Amino acid sequence: MIEASIGALPGLIPVFLVLAAVLGLAAAAVAKAKGGSVVLSLLCAGALAGVLVVTLLPGGGGTGQGAFCDTGLPGWAFLGSESSRLNVALFVPISFLAVLLFRRPIVVLSGSLLLTGCIELVQAVGELGRACSYDDLKANALGGCLGVLFGVVALWVRQRRWPLTRRDTLWGAGSAALGGLLLTGAFAAAVEPVHGDAQAQARRALEFAQESWLDGAIADLYGRPEDGMTVIRKKVAEGRWRLEVDLGRRGSLVVRWPERRLERFRWEEPDGDRGGAAGAGDGVRAAGRARSAGDRFVGKWFPEVRAGAEVTVVPLRDGRGGHVLSYRDPASGGGGPAWLEARVSPGGRVVEVTAHGVPRVG
Repeated sequence: MIEASIGALPGLIPVFLVLAAVLGLAAAAVAKAKGGSVVLSLLCAGALAGVLVVTLLPGGGGTGQGAFCDTGLPGWAFLGSESSRLNVALFVPISFLAVLLFRRPIVVLSGSLLLTGCIELVQAVGELGRACSYDDLKANALGGCLGVLFGVVALWVRQRRWPLTRRDTLWGAGSAALGGLLLTGAFAAAVEPVHGDAQAQARRALEFAQESWLDGAIADLYGRPEDGMTVIRKKVAEGRWRLEVDLGRRGSLVVRWPERRLERFRWEEPDGDRGGAAGAGDGVRAAGRARSAGDRFVGKWFPEVRAGAEVTVVPLRDGRGGHVLSYRDPASGGGGPAWLEARVSPGGRVVEVTAHGVPRVG
């Protein structure tokens, strides 16, 4: 979390300074009014600002596709990660300083554990671009425990008496039980635990299936496969995607997955296929040939468009030549596009298609 945040969040330092100043002024004012330590209050406010900025400043990670939390590694295996060790260190200062400031170790421990739980919950359900992980939760909780332990030792060394009290224990245990119950319920209701490795494998398998189908579709549509395609995947519902494929100068297409249905198709046809192509007589430009090319394309890629759909053929007068075909099927029953528009080049190739009224998924 920390390593990724520092590298990926260019605004981290300015936001930290502003938040630390705001929290510090408020903490110093309260400390001065109640006769507490202004220095400890300022340090504690700065540590809290660091925790909040590093963990909650919006970033570019996460799935963005729902409330998920990675189950992480079993047991203490998470400590083998440098990121987890940094997360342990993140919560040590705030817990240590809070124990020195409030002198209620159990209450501070409860607050530290609830704070890390709330942070992971916000990362899971909030649109922050941050990734929730139970490894982060365990690492932060361990850091909070260590900070409280160090604070207890420091108080004992300074006061020469046990700093724990009955009131502190009751308040701390009670707040931990209530807050833990609420957080557990919130996670159970709103967050789906996922195994990171299994999720990554499933994602790779899905992307392989999508790209394998796209390779065949592109070879069929454009006459040859394309090695340099760029695919942008947008999740529109559970298990349903919108694939936006950019082929550079060759064109682009948009596909609904897993239906494998085109929404849009564009082919930047070769110069020789534009108006005035060699050997392209009046018969090539005729509406009949354009209609035949359009019907073959629509029959293959939009089989849900009924054979009896209304078709309008209009010649293009924009210098490129060819025809625009409009297929209207108001009786499609929601199973396909109500209006499909195709442009056919002078050489009889369908070079652009847009499906209007495509049923929305999800």
